[in-house]
Amino acid sequence: MKMNPTPMTPSGPSKEKFFYGWVITGLVFLNLGMAYGAQYSFGVLFPAMLEEFQWNRQSLAGAFSLYAFLYSFLGIILGRWVDRFGPKAILAAGSACLGTGIGLISQVQAPWHLYLAYGLLASWGMSAAYMTANPTVVKWFVEKRGTALGIAQSGLGIGIVFIPPLTGMLIEAFGWRPACLLLGSMVFAVLFTTSFFLIGYPEKVGLLPDGRRGDGRGGSGRERDGSFSGELSWSAAEAIRTRSFWVLTVIFFCTWLMVFLPLVHLVIFTLDIGLSRRVAFVALSFLGGSSTVGRLIMGAVSDRIGRKPTLGLNLTLQVFTWIWILYTRSSWMLILFAVVFGFSYGGVSAVFPAMVGDYFGRLKAASVIGAIFTIAGVAAAFGPIVGGIIYDLTKSYQFAFLLGALTNIVSLVLLFLSQPPKPPRRKTS
Repeated sequence: MKMNPTPMTPSGPSKEKFFYGWVITGLVFLNLGMAYGAQYSFGVLFPAMLEEFQWNRQSLAGAFSLYAFLYSFLGIILGRWVDRFGPKAILAAGSACLGTGIGLISQVQAPWHLYLAYGLLASWGMSAAYMTANPTVVKWFVEKRGTALGIAQSGLGIGIVFIPPLTGMLIEAFGWRPACLLLGSMVFAVLFTTSFFLIGYPEKVGLLPDGRRGDGRGGSGRERDGSFSGELSWSAAEAIRTRSFWVLTVIFFCTWLMVFLPLVHLVIFTLDIGLSRRVAFVALSFLGGSSTVGRLIMGAVSDRIGRKPTLGLNLTLQVFTWIWILYTRSSWMLILFAVVFGFSYGGVSAVFPAMVGDYFGRLKAASVIGAIFTIAGVAAAFGPIVGGIIYDLTKSYQFAFLLGALTNIVSLVLLFLSQPPKPPRRKTS
C-alpha cells in the first residue's frame, strides 16, 4: 500500500484567515437550493396539469420517474467527467440542460412532450448539478466534512421552502405555462453564474483540506499519481470490488426507493384526505424547512458521533414517518409527517456523501459517489410511479406507505452489518 507525502502550498504555510472551501460550500448551497427547489415544484405543477389534460396520475408520475431514473443513472458518467474535467464545465453545460428542460414544459401538449423535456433533457442538468455539488465539498474537507456537507445541502431545504410556494404563486398569477418559463430562466441564471467560481479541489489553488497549513517546502498540491494529501483513496473500479461498496449501495437503494413519493404525491394526497391545497403547500414548506435543519444538525453530529450511528437514527425516523402517514387525516398530522420526514431525509442525504468520502477517499470521490448514486438513486425513480400504480389500482396510498416503512427497516438491518473497506492491494515500486 502506497502512502503519499502531504503536499505543501506553493508559497509557504497557509495563513489565510478565510478558507475558500467555505465559498465552495456557499456556492453548492445556492446551486442545490435552486436545482432541487425547481425539482420539488413538480408536485405543485402536478394538479394544474392533471386539471388541464385529464391524464391519469401514473402518466405524470411516470415522467418524474424517468427524470429521477436518468439523473441518477447519469451519475456514473458525470461523476467521472467531474473528476476528469472539473466541476466548472460540467455545471455550465448542465445549467443549460436543466433550465431549458423546465422551460420547455410550458410547451407540453401530450405526455410524450413532458417525458422528452423533463424526463430526458432536464435530467442531464439535474445530474450535473448534483455531481458537481457534494463530491466537490467532499474534496475540500476531511475533518469538517459532515459539517460542510450539512451546510451545503441545507440549501436544498431552503429551496424547497421557497421555490415550490413561489411556483404556486406564479401559477395562480400567470398560469402554469408562464410559470415554467420563469422557473427555467431562474435555474439557468443561477447555476450558470456560480459554475465559474467552482474549483474542484483545494490543492489546485495551493491549499489543503479544511484550511490546514503546509510547512512551506513547496509542491504541486497533487502527487504525480493523482493522490491527495497523503490520504488513501480508492478508484471507482477498486471501490466496486469491495463488500463495503455494495452494502452501502443497498442501504441507500432501500431508503431512497420510496423517498420521492411524498414529494410528487403530497399535494394530491392532501386533497384526497379532504384538506386544502394551501395546507399541502404549507406541508411542503415544512418538509423543506425541516430538511434544512436535518442536514445542518445531522451533518455536524456525524462529525462528532460518527456516520453510522447518525445514519441509523435517521433511518429509524424514516420508518416512523411512513407508519405515521398511514393514519394521517388532519392538518397537524400531515405537518408533523412533513417535519419529521424532511428532517430524517435531510439527515440521510447529508451523511451519504460524507460516508462515501470517509470509506473511499477524496481522489475519485465524484466517480465513487456517482457509481453508488447511479445504482441506489435509480431506486427513487420507482417510488412515484409505484405510488401512482398502487393508487390507480386501490384508490389509496396505504400499500405504498407500508412499502416505504419496510424498505427502511431493511436499510437499518444492513447498516448494522456494514464496515469500512480494507485498504486496496496495489503494486508498489
